[in-house]
Amino acid sequence: MAGCDVGEATLQPIDAPPVQLIEARATTSLDQNYQPVRTALDPAGTTEVLSTASFVLKFDRFLLPSSVSATVGAESVCVSGDLATVQTYADCVNPIALAPTYNPVQREVIFRQIEGMPGLVPGTRYALTVFKPADEAAPSGIRAFDGAPLDGNTRIEFSVAATNPPQAMPERPPSGDFFCQRDLECVMRTDACQGDAPADPTCIACVRGAAYHLFYGCFGCHNGASAAAGLDLNLGTAFNQLDPLLETAIGRTAHQTQMGEKAHVGEASPARFGRAMPLIDPGNPGNSYLLYKILIGQIAVDPSLPADAAEKLRQENERLQAAFVVGMPMPPPPSNPIFWFHPQDPQTPDDQYTTPYVDGMDILSAWILNGAAPRDCSAPAASP
Repeated sequence: MAGCDVGEATLQPIDAPPVQLIEARATTSLDQNYQPVRTALDPAGTTEVLSTASFVLKFDRFLLPSSVSATVGAESVCVSGDLATVQTYADCVNPIALAPTYNPVQREVIFRQIEGMPGLVPGTRYALTVFKPADEAAPSGIRAFDGAPLDGNTRIEFSVAATNPPQAMPERPPSGDFFCQRDLECVMRTDACQGDAPADPTCIACVRGAAYHLFYGCFGCHNGASAAAGLDLNLGTAFNQLDPLLETAIGRTAHQTQMGEKAHVGEASPARFGRAMPLIDPGNPGNSYLLYKILIGQIAVDPSLPADAAEKLRQENERLQAAFVVGMPMPPPPSNPIFWFHPQDPQTPDDQYTTPYVDGMDILSAWILNGAAPRDCSAPAASP
């Protein structure tokens, strides 16, 4: 089934439920590797955070990427030491400067403090306010992908610890070789790569980065001359055949999003979500069709969810599919699933089929966020 134009945005009434803020987390300590540990902010205001803290907002619906973009997303929240109630960002007094990063897989937005700008002051009390859109035309304020607004402003107070652990550092977006990232425990096993020989740090068998999940997760339908919809993700078993990915996926408009005017020109901020969406939009996982295509498949279940929450997620996936995925959805998972997007514990994946999780981002999202640059995984990474 071919794609079609998704319609004029102004003629599409919003008939979906409002967005609900499920949880707000902030950095309260460091783990044994000195990485941020984020815990839920107590609505009673008792939580104490580090002065380097970032804030993670988790929602029950997929968000409109433009409402949490770098340009307007910062105005969707207010973190201020002035504890007066605020209704819009214009009311926010001396706000802490924050930069948002949207992870569509987890339906989370991470707000990190901006380096060089005034930050959280130790021993001080603050209020975090998450805003709904001020009106229908407001660019800021949390919205679902179909335009449905946050159901109401949410305000939570917290305190900043008087001192931080000595290893606490300013929190930055994740960076690294997410395309060819390897499982270090696998690399250290002498049987994984070269028998009894010393472990090879470039061992292809231990790759668990984006290359692994793109190839094995989508290879069955998107392979060579018979690739469905012209999307070829055959990277070769050494993950060193990059031309198909570059020529058919990165920056290329998804065929299932639109046929017609501007069908071959990817849009970064379309009038309606999904219109001419790129398959992979470098730097913008929230505007990357491939992630959403995978998410509506049966491999995107979350085994940790209770029954009622799992049902709500299923309904949300159906809304997403009905909104703009007009072709065939992802096929059912094989008997041995290639990957799960929602592991029971994202910090400690329990098997090789779990999509790795890096500070606030699943590895496919992290790779896209960092520019979606592929490389030859059979070669060592370049020195920084």
